[in-house]
Amino acid sequence: MTAPVPPVGPPRSAGADASAAPIDWPEDLLPPPFADGARPALLDVIPPLLQDPEPGRDLVVLLDGVGADLLAEHRSLTPTLRRLESQVARVRTVTPATTSSAMVSLHTGRAPLEHGVLGYLTRDPRTGHSLNQLTGAPGTDPREWMPLPTPVETGTRRAVQVAPAKHAGSHLSGVAFRGWEFLGHGRGDRVEAVRTALHRAGSDGLVHLHVDDVDHAGHRHGVDSEEWRTALAEVDALLGTLQRRLPRGTRIHVTADHGMVDTSPEHTIDLAEHPSLLRRVEEVAGEARALSLHTVPGEGADEELAEGLTDLLGERALVLRRPQILAAGLLGPVGTEFSERVAPRVPDVLVLARGRWSVDDFSRRPETARHMVGVHGSLTSAEAWIPLLRLET
Repeated sequence: MTAPVPPVGPPRSAGADASAAPIDWPEDLLPPPFADGARPALLDVIPPLLQDPEPGRDLVVLLDGVGADLLAEHRSLTPTLRRLESQVARVRTVTPATTSSAMVSLHTGRAPLEHGVLGYLTRDPRTGHSLNQLTGAPGTDPREWMPLPTPVETGTRRAVQVAPAKHAGSHLSGVAFRGWEFLGHGRGDRVEAVRTALHRAGSDGLVHLHVDDVDHAGHRHGVDSEEWRTALAEVDALLGTLQRRLPRGTRIHVTADHGMVDTSPEHTIDLAEHPSLLRRVEEVAGEARALSLHTVPGEGADEELAEGLTDLLGERALVLRRPQILAAGLLGPVGTEFSERVAPRVPDVLVLARGRWSVDDFSRRPETARHMVGVHGSLTSAEAWIPLLRLET
């Protein structure tokens, strides 16, 4: 069942089009995060800690993949967070609901349409191919890819990033964490790493801890698995240990980047099996829950592709053309003046999966992508609501 959404005037910026049509917005997808002047609270977690900080230490804990719905459904596994649940707010993340876009928004306070990280894979106009926003590619300078200054770069507060050692020097770190010092940790020494980072940052320092256990377990085994439940319980225990062992007076801010839903082979649509549609596609970006398609040159290719995908997918996905993406407030506030750097990255057609469906051209993906169980990126409640908790030790 769908609910009509009235057309909204498109932004006066590169790539906007006055032909944005009304959208029959499905009731099972949340409204776009920037619709009607809304602003996802994820954007206002870190920048205030740098622009007008209170005296004292702050720790931001990012629970990768721990959506608010999943947390509420598994209260029995999380005694630490259950004890604090009256203080846990449900807030919105950005679209697409994926780590790369959300992490850059978290650390810059800017919408994806401003910073230009538009999904796990984002089209690089220099090459015409998709660029992995976690790992980057040889010859790609993160500072050129996202040249906007981060709040840490423009502020005076000492900040330390605590993350798995493999994140050191990654493309995402170079985009989101510019100005941060890096401290890597192993599997069993996260608490000590955070204590070291707080000491290094000083009595008024800021530390960020990225906890990715739940996300990895979800992708590999799904949220309805013993492995996922074990990971969630261990993350909750980690938060409890941090509360007990950090210096007294440390302010802890706990949030997430996205939630997750389980898919299956029976709920997977491979566009490689539909060559008549793919002949209109020049490049495939995004991810299987928020697929970004860039069409071949030629007038009308985007309209033909969108119509063909709508016929194919029916109620399994919402298909939007570029003018509708911009007018709906999906990637940023309506009217955002985005740059020529970002304009070619905005897809001509966006496919937002519904229910448990995944849609992708798996001929362009590694084999592991086809076998991923837990997925995210779309606007279901399970993917788009995240927790936000603030407490003090």
